[in-house]
Amino acid sequence: MSSIPCFSDIHIHPTLKSFNSGHPVPLRNMWEEFEHIKPTTPAGRFAVNNSKDVAKFSQTNFYNLLRGNVRVAFVSLYPTEKGFLKLRSVPKVITGKKGFEEMTSIATGYDSKRVRFLMQHDDYFTELNDEYAYLKQNEGLSPCGKYRMKITNSYAELKDIAENQPNTLALVMTIEGSHVFFNKQMLSGQLGKREMKDELKKNIINVKNWENPPFIMNLSHHFYNELCGHAKSFNVLVGEGLINQKKGMESGLTGLGIKAMKEMLSNSNGRRIYIDTKHMSMQGRKEYYNWVRSYNYLNKNDIIPIISSHTGVNGFRTMAGSVMKKDSAAKNANSRFFNWSINLSDEEIKIIHDTKGIMGIMLDKTKLGGGKFLKELKGSKNIDEYKNEVIQMFFENVFQAIKAIGKPEAWNTLSIGSDLDGGINTFENYDAADKFPQLYDDLVSWLNQTQFQKALWYGLKPTQMLNKLFYENTMHFCERYM
Repeated sequence: MSSIPCFSDIHIHPTLKSFNSGHPVPLRNMWEEFEHIKPTTPAGRFAVNNSKDVAKFSQTNFYNLLRGNVRVAFVSLYPTEKGFLKLRSVPKVITGKKGFEEMTSIATGYDSKRVRFLMQHDDYFTELNDEYAYLKQNEGLSPCGKYRMKITNSYAELKDIAENQPNTLALVMTIEGSHVFFNKQMLSGQLGKREMKDELKKNIINVKNWENPPFIMNLSHHFYNELCGHAKSFNVLVGEGLINQKKGMESGLTGLGIKAMKEMLSNSNGRRIYIDTKHMSMQGRKEYYNWVRSYNYLNKNDIIPIISSHTGVNGFRTMAGSVMKKDSAAKNANSRFFNWSINLSDEEIKIIHDTKGIMGIMLDKTKLGGGKFLKELKGSKNIDEYKNEVIQMFFENVFQAIKAIGKPEAWNTLSIGSDLDGGINTFENYDAADKFPQLYDDLVSWLNQTQFQKALWYGLKPTQMLNKLFYENTMHFCERYM
């Protein structure tokens, strides 16, 4: 077992299912364990059959986090993008309203009344503030009275809870997607450029004035938000069938996006919100890296780190190599790594390291492994063979990142950003927060047995490497920037 006081995870979604569990008020709290509804229609059965690897239960409810000793957790708020609620090429089985609502409920864990409301409502900023208020309502004692949850604002608070309060969860506030700053007025299409910038600035400052302002935020997510283009994130069935990601995909930063970026990173309008580059288009990331490089050169005592909170490697040496071929099923079919440009090239991993940033390895088998790996995984003869395949792919991502940086200090850059409860294709053995102790032990045991990529251990023991990954690097990052 680990010698660290607890585990950390820099990207989870514990509010997502519980906050959307009812309407007008959630039916669940964040401590509860619950499952998605069962199918009663052809649409529901279609949803089950096409999302078999997506967990249909709450993976990161607070009791689950405590059972797994995941007591330092970055909780990501996420008002649902409307692109998920505007399906195209819809099979006949889902054409009815009831069918669509059931399909969405099964896939997401949302209540059908909530799905109905989200389809009609057009104000992300109100939804964000409601989700934040819901999280705050869940702060404090657990229903059983034995445990506690605290949203932290400082490294000192985080450290004290991790080291001295074994029955307390320490949460760090994050947000996924800057579409959340857009209110009804901004989404109406009736505001001019100046009015849009003024409204955007006002909403960013409003969030910075929360009792617990976000530490980290993604600029982009799955759909175009008028700020920055996004990387392709969905496979053929979803991305080229049901959901349309094409608008703005792979475009760069807009003028409004640069305004948002500067307001978020500013220290003069409240506490800085650091930008998470996950989901940004390659063009957007290049532009952002260049801006950060210039800023850091001129402000050596105020370095801005590059962050990618839940990701994998794509196996390409450079950013240019990542986009030489269009992201597609064919591009990924014979790749060991998931080689789309949403994942990180060696060049980008080095940039993260050079800015003293952080990279979270996610626990999504379809984002760590490419087509070649998934075929081999499917061919596993038994549970042990399957588990070994999963562990090896996890470490192939880790060691590719270490190799990209190319020095012992590389081990200070990586962490776990699982994306649990984010609708990912989980590894069956490690599909919830309470499996973290088992995951840690299995990873240590596998390294001891295989001596995998030992030259890249740089003299560290398996427990030392895993302690950095599961706890120490997150804490050092928070100590530096929080």
